[in-house]
Amino acid sequence: MNSGTAEGSPGYTFTEASLARVVFTADDVARTRFSPAPAPLLETTMALAELRRMATTRAPGRVIPWLSEARLAFPASARPLLDLIGPRGPWLFFANSVTPNMDEALETLRAMPAELLRMELGAVWEYRPGRPPAWVRQLADGDREARDVLVRALSDLHAAVVAPRWDCVLSAFHARAASRMSVLASGGHEKLFAALDPRLCWRDDGLDRTDVDSEWDWEMKLDGSGLLIQPLACWAGPPVFSCGDGPAGVAPVLLYGCAPSSQPGPPDPVLAGAAIAGSPVSDALAALLGPTRAAVLRALRTPRGTAELAQEVRISPASASEHAKVLRDAHLIETSRAGRSVRHSLTMLGAAVLGQFPA
Repeated sequence: MNSGTAEGSPGYTFTEASLARVVFTADDVARTRFSPAPAPLLETTMALAELRRMATTRAPGRVIPWLSEARLAFPASARPLLDLIGPRGPWLFFANSVTPNMDEALETLRAMPAELLRMELGAVWEYRPGRPPAWVRQLADGDREARDVLVRALSDLHAAVVAPRWDCVLSAFHARAASRMSVLASGGHEKLFAALDPRLCWRDDGLDRTDVDSEWDWEMKLDGSGLLIQPLACWAGPPVFSCGDGPAGVAPVLLYGCAPSSQPGPPDPVLAGAAIAGSPVSDALAALLGPTRAAVLRALRTPRGTAELAQEVRISPASASEHAKVLRDAHLIETSRAGRSVRHSLTMLGAAVLGQFPA
Protein backbone atom coordinates (compact mmCIF):
# COMPACT_ATOMS: atom_id res chain seq x y z
CA MET A 1 0.00 0.00 0.00
CA ASN A 2 2.24 2.77 -1.17
CA SER A 3 1.19 6.15 0.10
CA GLY A 4 2.18 9.76 -0.28
CA THR A 5 1.02 13.29 0.17
CA ALA A 6 0.16 13.79 -3.49
CA GLU A 7 2.05 17.04 -3.71
CA GLY A 8 3.64 16.49 -7.10
CA SER A 9 7.15 16.55 -5.64
CA PRO A 10 10.08 14.83 -7.36
CA GLY A 11 10.60 11.30 -6.10
CA TYR A 12 6.94 10.33 -5.77
CA THR A 13 5.47 7.52 -7.80
CA PHE A 14 3.26 8.76 -10.61
CA THR A 15 0.01 7.86 -8.89
CA GLU A 16 1.07 9.57 -5.67
CA ALA A 17 2.49 12.67 -7.31
CA SER A 18 -0.56 13.23 -9.47
CA LEU A 19 -3.34 12.20 -7.12
CA ALA A 20 -5.79 15.04 -7.53
CA ARG A 21 -9.18 13.41 -7.08
CA VAL A 22 -10.86 10.47 -5.31
CA VAL A 23 -14.10 9.36 -6.96
CA PHE A 24 -16.98 8.11 -4.80
CA THR A 25 -19.95 5.99 -5.78
CA ALA A 26 -23.12 5.92 -3.68
CA ASP A 27 -21.78 2.77 -1.99
CA ASP A 28 -18.50 4.53 -1.21
CA VAL A 29 -20.34 7.41 0.45
CA ALA A 30 -22.30 4.93 2.56
CA ARG A 31 -19.12 3.04 3.55
CA THR A 32 -16.94 6.04 4.38
CA ARG A 33 -16.25 5.95 8.10
CA PHE A 34 -13.85 7.01 10.82
CA SER A 35 -11.37 4.55 12.28
CA PRO A 36 -12.49 3.54 15.80
CA ALA A 37 -9.07 3.97 17.42
CA PRO A 38 -5.58 5.32 16.81
CA ALA A 39 -3.08 2.88 15.31
CA PRO A 40 0.25 2.75 17.17
CA LEU A 41 2.37 1.45 14.26
CA LEU A 42 0.90 4.07 11.96
CA GLU A 43 1.48 6.84 14.54
CA THR A 44 5.06 5.63 15.03
CA THR A 45 5.83 5.59 11.32
CA MET A 46 4.29 9.00 10.72
CA ALA A 47 6.04 10.45 13.77
CA LEU A 48 9.34 9.64 12.06
CA ALA A 49 8.05 11.02 8.76
CA GLU A 50 7.09 14.22 10.60
CA LEU A 51 10.51 14.47 12.23
CA ARG A 52 12.15 14.15 8.83
CA ARG A 53 9.69 16.51 7.14
CA MET A 54 10.31 19.27 9.67
CA ALA A 55 14.08 18.71 9.51
CA THR A 56 14.23 19.05 5.72
CA THR A 57 11.64 21.73 5.05
CA ARG A 58 10.65 25.06 6.44
CA ALA A 59 6.99 24.44 5.84
CA PRO A 60 4.72 27.00 7.47
CA GLY A 61 2.52 25.78 10.26
CA ARG A 62 2.17 25.57 14.00
CA VAL A 63 5.14 24.73 16.19
CA ILE A 64 4.93 21.17 17.49
CA PRO A 65 6.41 21.00 21.01
CA TRP A 66 7.05 17.26 21.06
CA LEU A 67 9.43 17.29 18.09
CA SER A 68 12.48 18.49 20.01
CA GLU A 69 11.79 15.92 22.73
CA ALA A 70 11.40 13.20 20.12
CA ARG A 71 14.75 14.08 18.53
CA LEU A 72 16.48 13.72 21.90
CA ALA A 73 14.69 10.45 22.64
CA PHE A 74 15.33 8.92 19.22
CA PRO A 75 16.96 5.50 19.87
CA ALA A 76 20.05 4.36 17.99
CA SER A 77 18.33 1.04 17.24
CA ALA A 78 15.74 2.93 15.16
CA ARG A 79 18.31 4.47 12.79
CA PRO A 80 17.76 1.79 10.09
CA LEU A 81 14.27 3.27 9.62
CA LEU A 82 15.87 6.41 8.19
CA ASP A 83 16.63 4.32 5.10
CA LEU A 84 12.96 3.44 4.66
CA ILE A 85 10.84 6.31 5.95
CA GLY A 86 11.49 9.68 4.37
CA PRO A 87 9.75 13.03 4.83
CA ARG A 88 7.48 12.26 1.87
CA GLY A 89 5.96 9.16 0.31
CA PRO A 90 5.83 6.66 -1.08
CA TRP A 91 5.97 4.68 2.16
CA LEU A 92 5.74 0.95 2.68
CA PHE A 93 2.20 -0.25 3.26
CA PHE A 94 3.06 -1.40 6.80
CA ALA A 95 3.17 2.31 7.61
CA ASN A 96 -0.60 2.36 7.18
CA SER A 97 -1.48 -0.53 9.48
CA VAL A 98 -4.64 0.55 11.31
CA THR A 99 -4.38 -2.30 13.84
CA PRO A 100 -4.99 -0.73 17.29
CA ASN A 101 -2.46 -2.97 19.05
CA MET A 102 1.29 -2.45 18.53
CA ASP A 103 2.30 -6.03 19.29
CA GLU A 104 -0.25 -7.40 16.83
CA ALA A 105 0.86 -4.94 14.14
CA LEU A 106 4.50 -5.94 14.57
CA GLU A 107 3.67 -9.64 14.49
CA THR A 108 1.77 -9.10 11.25
CA LEU A 109 4.84 -7.36 9.85
CA ARG A 110 7.10 -10.16 11.05
CA ALA A 111 4.87 -12.73 9.30
CA MET A 112 4.47 -10.76 6.06
CA PRO A 113 5.21 -12.84 2.95
CA ALA A 114 8.72 -12.06 1.68
CA GLU A 115 7.53 -11.52 -1.89
CA LEU A 116 5.04 -8.87 -0.75
CA LEU A 117 7.67 -6.97 1.23
CA ARG A 118 10.11 -7.26 -1.69
CA MET A 119 7.50 -5.78 -4.03
CA GLU A 120 6.91 -2.83 -1.70
CA LEU A 121 10.62 -2.16 -1.21
CA GLY A 122 11.10 -2.20 -4.95
CA ALA A 123 8.25 0.28 -5.44
CA VAL A 124 9.78 2.66 -2.88
CA TRP A 125 13.30 2.46 -4.29
CA GLU A 126 12.24 2.81 -7.90
CA TYR A 127 12.08 6.57 -7.38
CA ARG A 128 15.21 6.97 -5.23
CA PRO A 129 18.76 7.47 -6.46
CA GLY A 130 21.40 4.80 -5.94
CA ARG A 131 21.20 1.28 -4.59
CA PRO A 132 19.47 0.44 -1.31
CA PRO A 133 21.75 -0.14 1.72
CA ALA A 134 22.94 -3.71 2.23
CA TRP A 135 20.49 -4.43 5.04
CA VAL A 136 17.53 -3.28 2.91
CA ARG A 137 18.67 -5.58 0.09
CA GLN A 138 18.86 -8.40 2.63
CA LEU A 139 15.37 -7.50 3.84
CA ALA A 140 14.08 -7.70 0.27
CA ASP A 141 15.75 -11.11 -0.11
CA GLY A 142 13.82 -12.46 2.87
CA ASP A 143 16.67 -12.41 5.40
CA ARG A 144 15.25 -13.16 8.86
CA GLU A 145 17.84 -11.07 10.72
CA ALA A 146 17.05 -8.05 8.55
CA ARG A 147 13.35 -8.54 9.31
CA ASP A 148 14.22 -8.61 13.02
CA VAL A 149 16.16 -5.34 12.63
CA LEU A 150 13.08 -3.71 11.09
CA VAL A 151 10.70 -4.95 13.78
CA ARG A 152 13.05 -4.00 16.61
CA ALA A 153 13.59 -0.54 15.14
CA LEU A 154 9.86 0.14 14.98
CA SER A 155 9.26 -1.28 18.45
CA ASP A 156 12.04 0.80 20.03
CA LEU A 157 10.96 3.97 18.21
CA HIS A 158 7.41 3.50 19.46
CA ALA A 159 8.60 2.93 23.04
CA ALA A 160 10.84 6.00 23.02
CA VAL A 161 8.78 8.54 21.09
CA VAL A 162 5.10 7.58 20.89
CA ALA A 163 4.25 5.47 23.94
CA PRO A 164 5.24 8.18 26.50
CA ARG A 165 2.60 10.51 25.05
CA TRP A 166 -0.03 7.91 24.14
CA ASP A 167 -2.63 9.49 26.45
CA CYS A 168 -2.28 12.69 24.39
CA VAL A 169 -2.61 10.68 21.18
CA LEU A 170 -5.82 9.12 22.48
CA SER A 171 -7.28 12.46 23.55
CA ALA A 172 -6.43 14.16 20.27
CA PHE A 173 -7.72 11.26 18.18
CA HIS A 174 -11.05 10.80 19.93
CA ALA A 175 -11.80 14.49 20.38
CA ARG A 176 -11.07 15.31 16.75
CA ALA A 177 -12.94 12.27 15.38
CA ALA A 178 -15.97 13.04 17.52
CA SER A 179 -16.07 16.67 16.43
CA ARG A 180 -15.75 15.78 12.76
CA MET A 181 -18.45 13.12 13.00
CA SER A 182 -20.81 15.81 14.25
CA VAL A 183 -19.84 17.94 11.24
CA LEU A 184 -20.65 14.98 8.97
CA ALA A 185 -24.02 14.52 10.64
CA SER A 186 -24.99 18.19 10.31
CA GLY A 187 -23.34 19.17 7.01
CA GLY A 188 -22.64 16.02 5.00
CA HIS A 189 -19.45 15.08 3.19
CA GLU A 190 -18.86 18.52 1.73
CA LYS A 191 -18.60 20.11 5.17
CA LEU A 192 -16.74 17.13 6.63
CA PHE A 193 -13.81 17.14 4.22
CA ALA A 194 -13.50 20.92 4.37
CA ALA A 195 -13.27 20.62 8.16
CA LEU A 196 -10.59 17.92 7.95
CA ASP A 197 -8.20 20.07 5.92
CA PRO A 198 -8.66 23.21 3.80
CA ARG A 199 -6.84 21.48 0.92
CA LEU A 200 -9.69 18.97 0.61
CA CYS A 201 -12.79 19.89 -1.36
CA TRP A 202 -15.92 17.82 -2.04
CA ARG A 203 -17.10 18.43 -5.62
CA ASP A 204 -19.24 16.51 -8.09
CA ASP A 205 -19.33 13.23 -6.15
CA GLY A 206 -15.59 13.25 -5.48
CA LEU A 207 -12.87 14.53 -3.19
CA ASP A 208 -10.35 16.94 -4.70
CA ARG A 209 -6.89 17.96 -3.48
CA THR A 210 -6.92 21.67 -4.32
CA ASP A 211 -3.17 22.14 -3.83
CA VAL A 212 -2.14 19.67 -6.56
CA ASP A 213 -0.72 21.18 -9.76
CA SER A 214 -3.46 21.28 -12.38
CA GLU A 215 -1.31 19.44 -14.94
CA TRP A 216 -1.56 16.35 -12.76
CA ASP A 217 -5.06 14.97 -12.99
CA TRP A 218 -4.82 11.32 -11.96
CA GLU A 219 -7.79 10.11 -9.96
CA MET A 220 -8.46 7.12 -7.71
CA LYS A 221 -11.76 5.26 -7.87
CA LEU A 222 -12.88 3.63 -4.64
CA ASP A 223 -15.13 1.15 -6.49
CA GLY A 224 -17.41 0.49 -3.54
CA SER A 225 -14.77 -0.02 -0.83
CA GLY A 226 -15.48 3.32 0.86
CA LEU A 227 -12.82 5.44 2.54
CA LEU A 228 -11.45 4.95 6.05
CA ILE A 229 -10.67 8.28 7.74
CA GLN A 230 -7.81 8.08 10.24
CA PRO A 231 -6.87 11.12 12.39
CA LEU A 232 -3.12 11.23 13.13
CA ALA A 233 -1.76 12.81 16.29
CA CYS A 234 1.89 12.58 15.17
CA TRP A 235 1.58 14.10 11.70
CA ALA A 236 1.10 17.78 10.83
CA GLY A 237 1.72 17.61 7.09
CA PRO A 238 -0.84 17.60 4.28
CA PRO A 239 -3.49 14.89 3.99
CA VAL A 240 -2.11 11.51 2.98
CA PHE A 241 -3.97 9.02 0.81
CA SER A 242 -3.22 5.33 1.04
CA CYS A 243 -4.38 3.85 -2.22
CA GLY A 244 -5.36 0.44 -0.93
CA ASP A 245 -3.16 -1.60 -3.28
CA GLY A 246 -1.51 -3.62 -0.54
CA PRO A 247 -2.84 -6.76 1.20
CA ALA A 248 -6.24 -8.03 0.11
CA GLY A 249 -9.11 -6.49 2.01
CA VAL A 250 -7.34 -3.25 2.94
CA ALA A 251 -9.53 -0.28 2.08
CA PRO A 252 -8.11 3.07 0.97
CA VAL A 253 -7.30 5.33 3.91
CA LEU A 254 -7.27 9.10 4.29
CA LEU A 255 -4.83 10.25 6.97
CA TYR A 256 -4.93 13.77 8.37
CA GLY A 257 -3.22 15.52 11.27
CA CYS A 258 -5.06 16.24 14.53
CA ALA A 259 -2.99 18.65 16.65
CA PRO A 260 0.02 16.69 17.97
CA SER A 261 1.63 17.89 21.20
CA SER A 262 3.60 16.63 24.17
CA GLN A 263 0.85 18.13 26.34
CA PRO A 264 -2.87 18.20 25.56
CA GLY A 265 -3.34 21.01 23.07
CA PRO A 266 -5.85 23.85 23.17
CA PRO A 267 -9.45 22.78 22.66
CA ASP A 268 -10.59 22.38 19.10
CA PRO A 269 -12.79 25.37 18.19
CA VAL A 270 -15.44 22.95 16.94
CA LEU A 271 -15.49 21.38 20.39
CA ALA A 272 -15.00 24.48 22.46
CA GLY A 273 -17.84 26.46 20.94
CA ALA A 274 -17.88 29.95 22.40
CA ALA A 275 -15.46 29.14 25.22
CA ILE A 276 -12.53 31.52 25.45
CA ALA A 277 -9.06 30.00 25.80
CA GLY A 278 -7.78 30.52 29.31
CA SER A 279 -11.19 31.24 30.81
CA PRO A 280 -12.02 29.63 34.17
CA VAL A 281 -13.92 26.59 32.92
CA SER A 282 -12.03 23.90 34.83
CA ASP A 283 -14.88 23.49 37.38
CA ALA A 284 -17.66 23.33 34.77
CA LEU A 285 -17.32 19.58 34.27
CA ALA A 286 -17.49 19.00 38.03
CA ALA A 287 -20.61 21.17 38.18
CA LEU A 288 -22.16 19.04 35.45
CA LEU A 289 -21.16 15.56 36.63
CA GLY A 290 -20.12 16.04 40.22
CA PRO A 291 -16.47 16.32 41.32
CA THR A 292 -15.77 12.60 41.76
CA ARG A 293 -17.43 11.52 38.52
CA ALA A 294 -15.64 14.31 36.65
CA ALA A 295 -12.33 13.08 38.13
CA VAL A 296 -13.15 9.53 37.00
CA LEU A 297 -13.88 10.71 33.46
CA ARG A 298 -10.65 12.73 33.32
CA ALA A 299 -8.65 9.79 34.68
CA LEU A 300 -9.88 7.69 31.76
CA ARG A 301 -7.96 9.79 29.27
CA THR A 302 -5.72 6.77 29.79
CA PRO A 303 -7.62 3.43 29.72
CA ARG A 304 -7.59 1.81 33.15
CA GLY A 305 -8.92 -1.17 35.03
CA THR A 306 -11.28 -0.62 37.97
CA ALA A 307 -8.62 -1.04 40.67
CA GLU A 308 -6.19 1.22 38.80
CA LEU A 309 -8.95 3.80 38.32
CA ALA A 310 -9.83 3.70 42.02
CA GLN A 311 -6.18 4.22 42.95
CA GLU A 312 -5.80 7.12 40.51
CA VAL A 313 -8.91 8.96 41.77
CA ARG A 314 -8.36 7.85 45.41
CA ILE A 315 -11.73 6.21 45.88
CA SER A 316 -12.75 2.65 46.69
CA PRO A 317 -12.96 0.06 43.89
CA ALA A 318 -16.69 -0.29 44.56
CA SER A 319 -17.17 3.46 44.12
CA ALA A 320 -15.04 3.46 40.97
CA SER A 321 -17.16 0.65 39.54
CA GLU A 322 -20.37 2.54 40.35
CA HIS A 323 -19.16 5.78 38.74
CA ALA A 324 -17.95 3.84 35.70
CA LYS A 325 -21.41 2.30 35.28
CA VAL A 326 -23.09 5.72 35.29
CA LEU A 327 -20.60 7.08 32.75
CA ARG A 328 -21.01 3.94 30.61
CA ASP A 329 -24.80 4.28 30.66
CA ALA A 330 -24.32 7.86 29.45
CA HIS A 331 -22.11 6.56 26.58
CA LEU A 332 -19.13 8.58 27.86
CA ILE A 333 -16.97 5.52 28.47
CA GLU A 334 -16.91 1.90 27.34
CA THR A 335 -15.79 -1.18 29.22
CA SER A 336 -14.12 -4.23 27.72
CA ARG A 337 -13.66 -7.54 29.51
CA ALA A 338 -10.87 -10.12 29.23
CA GLY A 339 -11.47 -13.03 31.59
CA ARG A 340 -11.98 -11.52 35.04
CA SER A 341 -10.35 -8.24 34.13
CA VAL A 342 -12.16 -5.17 32.85
CA ARG A 343 -10.76 -2.06 31.23
CA HIS A 344 -12.52 1.29 30.96
CA SER A 345 -11.78 3.82 28.21
CA LEU A 346 -13.32 6.96 26.74
CA THR A 347 -15.78 6.83 23.90
CA MET A 348 -15.64 9.50 21.20
CA LEU A 349 -18.45 11.29 23.03
CA GLY A 350 -16.53 11.16 26.30
CA ALA A 351 -13.41 12.56 24.63
CA ALA A 352 -15.49 15.32 23.07
CA VAL A 353 -16.94 16.23 26.47
CA LEU A 354 -13.44 16.49 27.92
CA GLY A 355 -12.47 18.70 24.99
CA GLN A 356 -15.26 21.07 25.95
CA PHE A 357 -14.21 21.13 29.60
CA PRO A 358 -10.38 21.08 29.69
CA ALA A 359 -8.67 20.36 33.00
